[in-house]
Amino acid sequence: MTTPEAQDSKWSILNKALHSSQSGIIVTDPSLPDNPIIYLNQGFSLMTGYKEEEVLGENCRFLQGPLTNPHHVDEIRSAISRNQSVSVTLVNYRKDGSFFHNQLTIDPTYIEEEDKYYFIGVQKDVTIEITAQEQLQQALEEVERLSTPIVPIEEGISVLPLIGTLNERRIEMLFNSFTARNTSSKDRYLILDVSGLAQFNDSFGRDILNIYNWLKLMGTQLVLTGISPDMAIHMSTIEDDMSFILVYQSIKDALPKLKL
Repeated sequence: MTTPEAQDSKWSILNKALHSSQSGIIVTDPSLPDNPIIYLNQGFSLMTGYKEEEVLGENCRFLQGPLTNPHHVDEIRSAISRNQSVSVTLVNYRKDGSFFHNQLTIDPTYIEEEDKYYFIGVQKDVTIEITAQEQLQQALEEVERLSTPIVPIEEGISVLPLIGTLNERRIEMLFNSFTARNTSSKDRYLILDVSGLAQFNDSFGRDILNIYNWLKLMGTQLVLTGISPDMAIHMSTIEDDMSFILVYQSIKDALPKLKL
């Protein structure tokens, strides 16, 4: 049988553990008007810059700001209204006005003795992780952009060497490169060298035809070099006639013919 002294000691240890946690922890009471905060730990204050006396009795919305996604707010509000758990990562604001990415988990807790629910919110600042992900994505996009360089080699003739993988994302970037190139320089021929492609999907033939048609609309003739036997097979599987596309074994072979 647990003695009152032991019970008090257990709650004291639990309270100290919650208060010293590096994660922000708050408790709200939905039975009170506007579901105010009735408890916050030290981690919440360190994370947001707000002191206990500034937070108690307030609704959590004071953490929201211009970059806070309203859909995330609606998701939280909907879960609370149904006494359900919810987990979102949203932008919140500190007392000094700076924002941070808050990985927020809210769980309802039913207290039988009081016959009512409380909500426990656990917050974690994941700004460093989110920023790293964004920087990585930007770096990958920059690598992709640099992987589709259109290089002028003769008057009216440019080369685009494809290396790596040809997929939907790469095709989209090719079209963007074509459009940007034609706004500054008009090429009569664009040599698409595919000898460096390591992977391509079953739509390879259709992709080449789409590129041809796109360039034709801009007044540029597509020239293919470096076609492998597998690529030729994929090109032959489409029903459209592709014999009008100029094909050469290499860029070296193509240049003398195009100059003429």
